[in-house]
Amino acid sequence: MKFATLVAALLAPIAVLASVTAETTHPEVKADAEGLISIFAAKKGQLYVKLNRATNLRNKDWVGKSDPYIEMWLEKSYKQRSKDTKGESPVFDESFCFYVRPGQNKLYVRAVDKDTFSNDKIGEATISLDGVMSTGSAPAQDYNLPKWLGLRSDGSLNMQMQFVEDKSA
Repeated sequence: MKFATLVAALLAPIAVLASVTAETTHPEVKADAEGLISIFAAKKGQLYVKLNRATNLRNKDWVGKSDPYIEMWLEKSYKQRSKDTKGESPVFDESFCFYVRPGQNKLYVRAVDKDTFSNDKIGEATISLDGVMSTGSAPAQDYNLPKWLGLRSDGSLNMQMQFVEDKSA
């Protein structure tokens, strides 16, 4: 089998899915802004996030230790934040709860260094919720805070998540 034929055969199911639009009648399928399909974007419910710790956060202070905190949100109008800590690898051990509405399938996280006059952004990441929405939970894992198009890292956050779907009409 030729390589081009093999690639075409493998990509055919993706082309069919990509042709589905947001106007589809199936309630579980929604096209996102990039034209990709998210099967779980139509779900709603509660997302529980346990922020365990951060590792190797970049120190933004010129003198002394960094005092980072973590911000999380599904939409910018409702951010939640952790307590302030000290150091480049703090332990947070905090839990957060978000109400997920249909169309929300990304969790945004940002590590920030608290300063007296102006806070400094350490790093941020966008986490897809498709996996946790399909299985109901995601075990504790590290989420990288990429820098320079992913070539470097500003540290990582260790979190675990649980999604409880609201099946009421």
